[in-house]
This record gives sequence, structure tokens and C-alpha cells, in this order.
Amino acid sequence: MVQPTPIRKRRDRRTKLGAVVLAEIVGVTQAEKQTGIPKESIHYWMNRPEFAPYRTRTREDLADEITAVVHLAWTRVAEGLQRGEFEPRDILTAAEKSTALMQLVTGQATERVETITSGMDDHERAQLRSVLQQAIAEREAEHAGD
Repeated sequence: MVQPTPIRKRRDRRTKLGAVVLAEIVGVTQAEKQTGIPKESIHYWMNRPEFAPYRTRTREDLADEITAVVHLAWTRVAEGLQRGEFEPRDILTAAEKSTALMQLVTGQATERVETITSGMDDHERAQLRSVLQQAIAEREAEHAGD
């Protein structure tokens, strides 16, 4: 039995651009739900060079709006704490989430990793390595007798 060839819909540039901008704002899966356009098509269009400037502008506009929301949230935190008018956890949650979203959209670090060796010279690092290796060896010896 021969499978019918899927019908490919031709969409105009405005429809494609709308789907790309929507996907940039709400994500591809949600854009698919809202437009009825398959994710594969939206992904394909998002990777097309002709839509890159629109994606960048959308991202920048979103970053500006999110930054304003972050500022408002942290202002409410300060005011609310001074007046004692709200549950601090509610406003703090909003402030934390909006800050994380702003960092993500603007490309800032959303996570921070520090090392204890960052200010050490080679000699200090070698000493630390030696101490750690000795502690590991002692621990293994203790557990070997169990």
C-alpha cells in the first residue's frame, strides 16, 4: 500500500515571521500550540538568516521589559519589607524569578562557580593537593578495615 505524500503548506512571510517572533517569546512548543504550525517548520524558520534580525530585536525588547519588571519587583520588596504589608516569600519569589529570567534573556550568568584555588600560586596548590591526597588515603584506609 502506497502512503500518500504529506501536503506541504506554503505560508507567507508574515505568517512565518509571526511564528518566529512568537516562538522567541513563548518557546517553540507553545508557538506550535498557538499557531498550529509544526515545531519543525518553526525551528527551520528560526534558523533562517532573514529572520535573525527580528529574533534579536524581539530578544532585546524582551530583555528591556524584563529588566523593568525586575526593577519593579525589587522595589516592591524594599517597600513591602519597610511597611511589613506582605508575605516576604511571595515578593522575594517574584523578584528571584524575574531576576533569573532577566539574566537568561540578557545572556548574563545564571549560575556562579568559584574555586578555592583561584588566588593560590603553584606552590600553594601543590600543598593543597598533597593534603587532600593524604586525607583521601587515610579515609580509604579507615574504610578498608570495615
